[in-house]
Amino acid sequence: MQFFHTFHVYISAKKASKNMRKRIPYSLIKISNSLKFVAFVVVFAFTYILIFSPYGNGNFAAIKSQEAFAGHTALVSAIGLIVLLISRLALYLVCRKREPIKYSGYLLWIISEILVISLFCNLYAWLVGKLVYHCNIGYFGIISDTIIYCVSILVVPYIISTLYFELADKDSVIERFSSKAGITAEKDEKTQQIAFHDEKGNLRISVNVSNLFYIEAADNYVNICYKNKERITKFCLRNTLKNIDSLNLSDDLIRCHRSYIVNFQKVTVLKKEKTGLFVEIDDKDISDIPVSKTYTQQVLDKFAQ
Repeated sequence: MQFFHTFHVYISAKKASKNMRKRIPYSLIKISNSLKFVAFVVVFAFTYILIFSPYGNGNFAAIKSQEAFAGHTALVSAIGLIVLLISRLALYLVCRKREPIKYSGYLLWIISEILVISLFCNLYAWLVGKLVYHCNIGYFGIISDTIIYCVSILVVPYIISTLYFELADKDSVIERFSSKAGITAEKDEKTQQIAFHDEKGNLRISVNVSNLFYIEAADNYVNICYKNKERITKFCLRNTLKNIDSLNLSDDLIRCHRSYIVNFQKVTVLKKEKTGLFVEIDDKDISDIPVSKTYTQQVLDKFAQ
């Protein structure tokens, strides 16, 4: 029995480690969702402090007035609001320039957020205690209590909001996949239609996967390159390549570069040149598409299938 318990713990730890290496969903860094997250955390923290009064004991017992306590709670919540707004904006900019960070990096980001909030709240509590209530306390004398309070207050809304946006992201992927990638009655995978929506969810174009060459990033737009009546055509769509890639519209669509998703049904050659690795498309009028180091392994894995 001890062996099976140890084996179960090992498997669980291995799965957790694998999940930590995955990249966070785009929903966690989306601006609108970040604002919802910040609002929820601040409202939860403000309500929690008012109800349970974690600062109403020990070194903070000098605050006798309920009005004064509510005022200090509001100011402490405002500190958290400012820190979270700056932090989430920075997270969005970092992930927008590159790829979304992994769960391990996101966990470190959260720990850093809570630590910074704790330091600023501790500074506020120390200054108010010393200047207003004349408490004989040092900055580092209350730092441990402040960190404990901040962790206990923030851990619940962090967990709830993260799980909520992850669940919403999965539901969105399922819904979009169901609406965007329909298979005809024939079982041949070449009959697969891929429907592309803009960033507002409006259907803009549907392309047969057998006619699709690649999808190229262009700032806040993507260019969908496909064959239409024996002619190469490009359709400009207002969306991001990250959004398109996260939908997993087809097993044949593989991200090979930060600016390209290529249809492997159309890839004929993988070649190494002085300037790097490239895939060659089965059409003489389309230039070779680069493969970046980040996506080299998944491209090689696809070729090995």
